[in-house]
Amino acid sequence: MAYIEILPKSSEAQQTLFDDSHSALNLLFEAVKETLEVPDHDIIVELNQCTVLAFNATAVKAGSAPDVVIKIATSDHHLQPRFQTLSDQIVAGWNAHFGSALKMELWIGLIDTWGCNIQFDDTDDMDVATSAVA
Repeated sequence: MAYIEILPKSSEAQQTLFDDSHSALNLLFEAVKETLEVPDHDIIVELNQCTVLAFNATAVKAGSAPDVVIKIATSDHHLQPRFQTLSDQIVAGWNAHFGSALKMELWIGLIDTWGCNIQFDDTDDMDVATSAVA
């Protein structure tokens, strides 16, 4: 499982990402799919709204405040050795697509414990259910 959050840190970054959301979401989806070998149905990518009201003056003056933070979390601890490769792939893809227009910071981490109340359907079962309805 991989859960990906795209967190714009300004209204301008939010609009840029929203206008090009297909590319941004697809870039992250494909990188995780390829590098971590996570099944399609186990990758969730979300673009959030900006919730930042202000940055500290020192970060702004130094230019260290990012336009976008991307968080990727997985509960699959055995994938941790692939995190640097995933980071390199995403940064290269981001730079190729957005250039210096959006300064991005990427955080990849592990979820130690998780739980949910979602009923997970097998992909084949989902196809059968869809076919039965159609």
